[in-house]
Amino acid sequence: MIATTATQVRINGTSDIPIPGWPSPPIPPILNVQASAKIVKSETVGQLTGIFYGAPSTVSGYDVCAFASKGCSKACLYSAGRGVINMVQDARIRKTKMFFEDRPGFMTQVIKDIEALIRKAKRENLAPSVRMNGTSDIKWEKISCGCHKNLMAHFPELVFYDYTKIPIRYRQNLPANYSLTFSLNESNLHEALEALELGTNVAVVFRLDHLGNLPEFFHGYRVIDGDKHDARYLDAKGVVVGLKAKGDAINDTSGFVY
Repeated sequence: MIATTATQVRINGTSDIPIPGWPSPPIPPILNVQASAKIVKSETVGQLTGIFYGAPSTVSGYDVCAFASKGCSKACLYSAGRGVINMVQDARIRKTKMFFEDRPGFMTQVIKDIEALIRKAKRENLAPSVRMNGTSDIKWEKISCGCHKNLMAHFPELVFYDYTKIPIRYRQNLPANYSLTFSLNESNLHEALEALELGTNVAVVFRLDHLGNLPEFFHGYRVIDGDKHDARYLDAKGVVVGLKAKGDAINDTSGFVY
């Protein structure tokens, strides 16, 4: 039996065979909405987040985490939640390769995804936001988007936010609608303290104490619970964002987890 679709032929249930001259298969969404328990928690503070989960570090063959350390590579959220599923990891690799190998197609799909996110947020009476570095560390302020300088310029009314290990001194003069939180690892404490001095909050992964609590202070800065939601742009300034160790980070011995 031969069954046809708009783009390909499947013969006797075997692998799909492309038909020359037929339209290409539709590009899957780049952004995920309500993709994790923590992201869903942001709805409790009125936010609906779309997030791009790519393949971290050099998993895809392209380096998207230039300042990754051994500790953060091992403890990456790629190893937590749905990220441990092979099918999910394969999809993230494909999306990351698309970013490098078909930038116009990638950005076109991201724009469509953001427009869909905005419509969904409006229906649900929530404020939309976008996090483009779910498992990567790309300077999105430097990535052009059609005739615009970047995604932030294309959607000036939308909030974008990310975590980053790129020293904040290299990411000054950001778009007004792009919020960054610096991420501490086992080898960048100096850069983390510098970020705090420059007014950027810092995320730190902690082991909880015997009562299951985060520390109250870290290097003199107040620690807040960053697991209550992911809307980091709503955090007070001058704080440390405490995160509970998850996935492979639970057994970290590198010093990445404090």
